[in-house]
Amino acid sequence: MAPPTLYIHMMSPPCRFVRLVVAIVELEVNVVVLKELSKEMQTPEMLEKFPQHQVPALDDNGLYISESRAIAMYLVSKYAKDDSLYPKDVSKRALVDQRLFFDQDLYARFLKVFLPKFHGKEVEASDIEKAKDGLETLNRMLDGKQWLAGDSVTLADYCVANSVTSLELNPESGLDPNKYSNIKQWLSRLESSNSKYADQMEAFRAFVKQIQQSKK
Repeated sequence: MAPPTLYIHMMSPPCRFVRLVVAIVELEVNVVVLKELSKEMQTPEMLEKFPQHQVPALDDNGLYISESRAIAMYLVSKYAKDDSLYPKDVSKRALVDQRLFFDQDLYARFLKVFLPKFHGKEVEASDIEKAKDGLETLNRMLDGKQWLAGDSVTLADYCVANSVTSLELNPESGLDPNKYSNIKQWLSRLESSNSKYADQMEAFRAFVKQIQQSKK
């Protein structure tokens, strides 16, 4: 059976999340880097496979999955060596799922903060406030806890951290997750707990630096 094929765009935080999961699971995949999504994801063939015409998108030998969280849940369930990242126990999994669904709203808020930067637009003050509220909620979730969903690292931690660190794409927004003590400590624990996550963050920050220099 051929390795799964993963379609990504290098600027996409959700793609970054799935790539991290692939690395942690140590799964061999064929990565296809797309540059013009409006063209490459909207051919008749691709639209038949992926009606949402978004990335990331996974083709696992004829099983076509969109949405980063769904892809991550599938990859861990099928290919991980154990269920620590996405527990099989219903009660434990429910907490992970809740945090993943929370991240859908959280990422949408953060997207409105960093996306305008790439279009030369100012961020709306109301969007800054909504993102700030999201950070405050996350900080409360982490109060007295090492991890977001249980006693060990799960998909929820990596998914939400991926969203939080995407704010680094627009430092001018003034939104700094490290100003929140629980979030700061949690992000530090994540980087020290997994070398693959730490390596990805190093590459991401180098990428951000490259973008900032190109705009000067």
